[in-house]
Amino acid sequence: MLKRIYQTHFKRRLFNKLIVVYSCIALISLVTLSLFTYQFFVRKDMSSMLLEQQRSVDAMNRYFDQKYETSQLLIQQLYQDNVLIRDTVYFLENGYESYLRYRLDTYSESNSFFVRDFHTFYANQFWKDSDLKNIVLVSPRQGFAFMYSDNGVFRKVYPWEVTPDPQFLRDRYPLQGNESKVPNLDGAEDVTKDIDNSNASQRSEEATKQALVEMDKEPSALPYFTVTNRINNPDTLTTSGEIMIDFGIDGIRHRLVDAQQLDSVIVLNEQDQIIYFNNKKMATAYEHNRAELLAMKRNQPLKLKLDGIGETYVTLSQTNKLGMTVVSMLPSYEVTDRLAGVRTTIGVVTVLCVILVVGIAYVTVIRISRRTQVIVKAMKQVPAGKLDTRINFQQEDELSDIAHSFNHMVNDLSDYINRVYKSELKQKHAELVALQSQIKPHFLYNTLEVIRMRAVAKGAHDVGDMIYNLASIFRHMVKDKTHITLQEEIENCKRYLELTRIRYRDKLQYTIEMDAGIGGYQVMKLSVQPMIENYLVHGLGLERTDNHVWIHVLREEDELIIRIRDNGSGIPPERLQQLQDELSSDDLQDHGSLGIKNVHNRLRILYGDGAGIEIDSIYQEGTTVTIRIPIG
Repeated sequence: MLKRIYQTHFKRRLFNKLIVVYSCIALISLVTLSLFTYQFFVRKDMSSMLLEQQRSVDAMNRYFDQKYETSQLLIQQLYQDNVLIRDTVYFLENGYESYLRYRLDTYSESNSFFVRDFHTFYANQFWKDSDLKNIVLVSPRQGFAFMYSDNGVFRKVYPWEVTPDPQFLRDRYPLQGNESKVPNLDGAEDVTKDIDNSNASQRSEEATKQALVEMDKEPSALPYFTVTNRINNPDTLTTSGEIMIDFGIDGIRHRLVDAQQLDSVIVLNEQDQIIYFNNKKMATAYEHNRAELLAMKRNQPLKLKLDGIGETYVTLSQTNKLGMTVVSMLPSYEVTDRLAGVRTTIGVVTVLCVILVVGIAYVTVIRISRRTQVIVKAMKQVPAGKLDTRINFQQEDELSDIAHSFNHMVNDLSDYINRVYKSELKQKHAELVALQSQIKPHFLYNTLEVIRMRAVAKGAHDVGDMIYNLASIFRHMVKDKTHITLQEEIENCKRYLELTRIRYRDKLQYTIEMDAGIGGYQVMKLSVQPMIENYLVHGLGLERTDNHVWIHVLREEDELIIRIRDNGSGIPPERLQQLQDELSSDDLQDHGSLGIKNVHNRLRILYGDGAGIEIDSIYQEGTTVTIRIPIG
């Protein structure tokens, strides 16, 4: 299917390809630009929300610091007033009944009609701070607790054993709806109770205790957070009891709403119990990922993948004086949800721009295509002999230049045919006849072979060998190949040396050594033979019978080394230096030297600067030529 569409609409249709290419470029460019634009808004909005998240954390820490200062001010006022601190210490160390007798004795001994007591002091504290809910005095020594409430209803003594009295818990933590989250004051896990106000008095103590130890499966918050301080006897400096100050969580909620901080905030006490959250889904996610979140470093925002909500930006702060942990959670999807409108707008604008750009490209390419088809049609008429074809374009552009050039070409072609065609035809015919009469190479090979066989038949075996070597060398020379195997090049050199040896009646000897396994490498044709020819022309001594040439071929790492050494007359030092300078120069012109420079230049062109020829010679002793050919 795709192949048929390509064959029909694209294989021979350049402008269809251009339309597709331009459309793809426009689509990719606009989509990429849209993605970058959207990511810019995402990053900008994310930065803004993370800043708001940090502000939420800071607001919570300031709020807890304020409550800590309130509790410390209360304790300070208590210790600054001798009557209040002594009444409180006496009350905690001796019990409520003893304290009442103590107050009556004090009143009777006093001359005043009004004697201050600590009840008034603690009751007045609720007028100073609307978030203050309960003040509890606990005497572990006497085993009781005394609670003041913000509504003034609760002001009585409760038993205080290993576990708090159930009635004390009901009075301290008022019901909200049908459930109330109650902390276990001895440090155990939070427990819940489901107690209806209308029948709470009818529940048995066993049923109440059972309800207190049932675990709440869904996240819920404590109604208060508590600041606890010890009360010491100013005379003996021993601990008389504790004072627990309960602050309501409504202050946290109001602080966030007043500061317009509406992201997900969870507040934990020192036992990592939830005392406040404003998003139940986030609180559930906290419970599911509790261990991972509590293991985070404080005051270092981190992006985590949480179960149930995915990627979330989480900040844990514990910079307040109460030791409260503020957890701020910002899911990534909240940012994307807020940018839904921006995403839709960018998508619509991108689609419209793509349609507009593709439409403009289509109209423009179609117009160019129609003008091009006019040119193609005119060109097809010329081979048919219609030399009167002309193209007329009114526009001034490249296609008009092509049309004018076409018209000029047709005019010149007509003149050329009329003036030159006949004479050129006759000349080509003569050249064809001449070419057909030339001697072909294989005719020469056959003729040399006939002469060689004739010499052998007459007993002139040396003449036959010379003719055989000459024919082989000629066949090698006229091969239409630039590269041959190293084995073929060395064999050609061997025939050349053998032909010379026979010619000079054994005044020349040669030795060829080649490492095994390298004969199949491709090398440049006629890369070694000119070096041997140079020796035979300049270094061979006809008066001597010990002329010798050594050819050694080996491989060293990633290059072939062909070393040709002789015991000839050598090269004078001045001429040797001149040759070495010519080989090391970048000039590609050949300055003689029987083709050595030519071979060197061809090697460098074919194999790079690592290839080439090196010459070393000792005058009157011999010359060594080294050819290096990279094979990596």
